[in-house]
Amino acid sequence: MLRSTVKLFLLISLIFLGGLTTATSQLGGSASFKFLDLTPSARLNALGGSNVSMYDKDVNMMLANPSFLDSTMDGAISLNYLNYIADVNYGYSSYTHHVSNVGTFSGSLMYANYGKFTRADETGLRSGDFYANDIGLVISYGTRLDSIFSFGANLKVFNSNYDAYTAVGIAFDVAGSYFNEKQLLSIGAVVKNVGVKLKDYTESKTSTFPLQVQLGVTKKLLHAPLRLSLTLDNLQKWDLTYDDPNAEKQFDPETFEELPPKEPSFFDKSFRHVVLGGEILLSKNFHINFGFNYRRRRELVYTVKSGMVGFSAGLGFNIKRFKVNYSVASYHIAGASHNFSVSTNIHDFRSK
Repeated sequence: MLRSTVKLFLLISLIFLGGLTTATSQLGGSASFKFLDLTPSARLNALGGSNVSMYDKDVNMMLANPSFLDSTMDGAISLNYLNYIADVNYGYSSYTHHVSNVGTFSGSLMYANYGKFTRADETGLRSGDFYANDIGLVISYGTRLDSIFSFGANLKVFNSNYDAYTAVGIAFDVAGSYFNEKQLLSIGAVVKNVGVKLKDYTESKTSTFPLQVQLGVTKKLLHAPLRLSLTLDNLQKWDLTYDDPNAEKQFDPETFEELPPKEPSFFDKSFRHVVLGGEILLSKNFHINFGFNYRRRRELVYTVKSGMVGFSAGLGFNIKRFKVNYSVASYHIAGASHNFSVSTNIHDFRSK
């Protein structure tokens, strides 16, 4: 037990040190290539949009943590589609292959289509329409170090096109995991989007990668059909709050001087890193997912009517040789994202 604990500590420390030494504390709104952070699968979307510790041989979770790739996923094919906010369409397809004594590889093709836009200059003069999209190729690798520890990595090569502006780059994810089947416990740690730009949108070359450090833990209850997850996001930076330029100004009732913005509490700063998720395992072929993203709720909620912003839910079921997942996540009272995933294994058809 002591030896396993030491190995777990060293594995997580290595991943975190790698992320912290390259971290530039980029957050939403201050980093480019954000399509690399879009939720790739319905199940992940239902769990709050972030989970690096869920392991049950689901190939749709491997982009979040490639160290969970193993031989049980050999021959797996996956198709994912996300109807995002404002008619943005996103998705990816993947195929997984295991190589004996080497590890498990997966190839994925990602895309994001933002639709058609009207081109206009600073005076409002229109000059036709243009399209914006991102596309990326991801090569994933996972291998077991022993019976409970695994290592993995993603290599992402992408091309981004917004009218006349084009960017090309390479990004890397490094991941590690611990899975103890007897204790029904899994832990994952990931450093995402350590990148190199081959071409930037403009000559200023100011684009930055959305680097992120994540740590998560998942526990299946022994005597209940419930699996719970806690994920910590953006650990490369403590304070994720920001000054809202549209926030209502406050004034001193006696001097009528404008008061400085209220400092966020320790609780608020802490929970902006937290994503909660859970699964109700009704049977081997059917499960219900749910999640809560505190930061998403704090940043996107409409104060007059909060609704279910920050909450997400979904379900998954098996139909013969196919696994189907659906999820919905609330980003604003004006709309939500809908995600569909279908996966199967070519070996299941060959055996028949």
